[in-house]
Amino acid sequence: MELDNLLKEERLSGSSLLILANKQDIKGALTPEEIAKVLNLEAMDKTRHWEIVGCSAYTGDGLLEGFDWLVQDIASRIYVLD
Repeated sequence: MELDNLLKEERLSGSSLLILANKQDIKGALTPEEIAKVLNLEAMDKTRHWEIVGCSAYTGDGLLEGFDWLVQDIASRIYVLD
């Protein structure tokens, strides 16, 4: 509920949302799909760019993938003026 309220703030419109689903190396951790369902992200405004990336801070798995997505998402919306 708090995330939903935060993302409705006008000053955050157009911002990218990256959720790093840590602890993926531990049995029983929620998958990125399960987290999306719990957070009800599919119901969010369709103009919102979001991604959930499974990762492990312990092994480093998924961290680069997540930050690559973030950089690419921001870069895709930057307008260069001549």
